[in-house]
Amino acid sequence: MTSNEITICGKVYSVKPISSSVSMEEVATLVNAKIKELSEAKSKTSMVDVAVLTALNLGHELIELKQGKKSEDEQLNQHLDGMIQKLKKYLDLIEKKRVNSR
Repeated sequence: MTSNEITICGKVYSVKPISSSVSMEEVATLVNAKIKELSEAKSKTSMVDVAVLTALNLGHELIELKQGKKSEDEQLNQHLDGMIQKLKKYLDLIEKKRVNSR
């Protein structure tokens, strides 16, 4: 895997991409935006504290997204289970009609 150079808060980092579906530049842009947002809101906070708060905020967002996806997956599975049950009943009715028509 090749490494990319990204810049966060003016410092260049050489990183290896974890996945090909998301570019490290995209991640760096998000991190920079979050750091800027927090550092503007908390002007007297140290950069280390801003970085920690940024990590906490991004972690919180990630967990919310995972929980939302899990909930959506559960709803989809329930819907699919219901459809499967309806199809089974329909197929049973068709089979009964076929047997009775002989």
